[in-house]
Amino acid sequence: MQADVFLEHEVLTAGQTHKLYLMARLMSGPASLDRQRRPLNLGLVIDRSGSMAGDKINYTRQAAQFLVQNLSATDRLSVVLYHHDVEVLLPAQPVTHKDAIAQRIGAIKTGGTTNLSAGWLEGCNLVAENLDADRLNRIIIMSDGLANRGITDLSQLVALARQKYEQGISTTTMGLGADFNEDLLMAMADAGGGAFYFIESPEVAPLIFQEELSGLFSVVGQNLVIQVEFGDYVEAVTQLNAYPVETGAGRVSYRVGDVFGDEIKTLVLALSLAALPGMGEFELARLRFVYDELHDGGSERRIIEKPVRVKAAPAGEPLPEPQKDVRRSVLLLQAAQARREAILSADQGDYKKASQSLHAVADAIEQSGALTDELNEERDALRKQARDMESGAAHYDKYSRKFMATQAFYTMSDWHEGTQSLRTRELERAIKKPTIERKPGVTPASLTWNNRQFPLDGDLIRLGRAEQNDIVIDRRSVSRFHCQITRHEEGLALEDLSSTNGTFVNEVRLNGLHILSVGDVVRLGDEQVVFRE
Repeated sequence: MQADVFLEHEVLTAGQTHKLYLMARLMSGPASLDRQRRPLNLGLVIDRSGSMAGDKINYTRQAAQFLVQNLSATDRLSVVLYHHDVEVLLPAQPVTHKDAIAQRIGAIKTGGTTNLSAGWLEGCNLVAENLDADRLNRIIIMSDGLANRGITDLSQLVALARQKYEQGISTTTMGLGADFNEDLLMAMADAGGGAFYFIESPEVAPLIFQEELSGLFSVVGQNLVIQVEFGDYVEAVTQLNAYPVETGAGRVSYRVGDVFGDEIKTLVLALSLAALPGMGEFELARLRFVYDELHDGGSERRIIEKPVRVKAAPAGEPLPEPQKDVRRSVLLLQAAQARREAILSADQGDYKKASQSLHAVADAIEQSGALTDELNEERDALRKQARDMESGAAHYDKYSRKFMATQAFYTMSDWHEGTQSLRTRELERAIKKPTIERKPGVTPASLTWNNRQFPLDGDLIRLGRAEQNDIVIDRRSVSRFHCQITRHEEGLALEDLSSTNGTFVNEVRLNGLHILSVGDVVRLGDEQVVFRE
């Protein structure tokens, strides 16, 4: 592996204070085709609560079966299911009888509430039974809902994830749909040394499992930590990424995690520098890249040390152009930080401030003079999100919050390709969506489902799977009596009838009454209906 350190400016003006960006980079070579990959000790923890019915559990079963088919007899696998209780579907065992395991997964049923903590901890227990330093020991947990049973406190679950990681078990989290707690799953993955994935639509689940598995198969290094010892001229330091940080013994350590084949790991720091006292070269810091390099015989601890030096020039002397790779990384990370700031403002109802945060970084990209196709795309995405924020709550819901938070998390975790892929899938999905203009306050006269149109006549219209309903939607994810529409003075009001999988209006779960408007898109389980004039 090759380690490098770059400064945005390698020459500074003497006698002035400066803000300087530093980028530490570790580049790995390809995972050797001849090298035997490290076997896995994998615990799969699947949410089977009632909200997972329909396409969600169907695609989750497919994704889990895909994972099984791609494991080998040297890998160990356990499968835990959870709703309000926990069930061990598959005790930890070598993956030798793949068809039998796939049949068990194919028979998973749904129902109940979400005891995420109990399912995850049972998965950890099964992995711990076969804990082996020569294996990759990991939990993959998938959830589509809020943790509403067992341990539900975010700080407690995050502390447990950190504890399990220190014991040698990492945690990857996957959130499906619009109802899970993204702050919790992101924080657990961060503390647990794994990855976080937003599965924005059920059909994406197999793709996400493939992404995680390909990463596990190509690990060439583990436990990468970048240690930084700062010299006398560094007065303050800020991390632009989001890696876990530890301080002590005169150094700051950033836990960067596993290294995959053909991967570039970067850490970007903003340094506040005191004035350099004169001409010449000055050492600002020393960096150590510490990691375990994997090979057929096990692993070997590696340490690469790099000094960070800058030159001082007299005032008035022309300075070299900024280093382009550093500038690019800074702008992408500033975009990610702006998304996080926008979320905090929007959560408090300050949509104007949220929009301003996004526009500010889009302006910075525009004015940087470092425009590339990648940065142009990032600028345009920020502009669109800023415009959406200007519309307030009409464009800021649980789904859009997850969408923005995930982009920030992916980029700050050094996986900007994940951000780009997420936006591409969203664009493709938008093309397929019905293009009905929403007209708030205009009462609809009909709805469409499955290319069929139903008039909204009468004072009470019931929707559900049972034949006794006025509009029958015969699909497994729809409850027998799912929801109803009643006529009020102000229009038609939609109400959920305690359905198993919920009723969602424009991807927001319905609680109480909702006065329908033309253009409303309502989801019953996994079935979509559109209200029209």
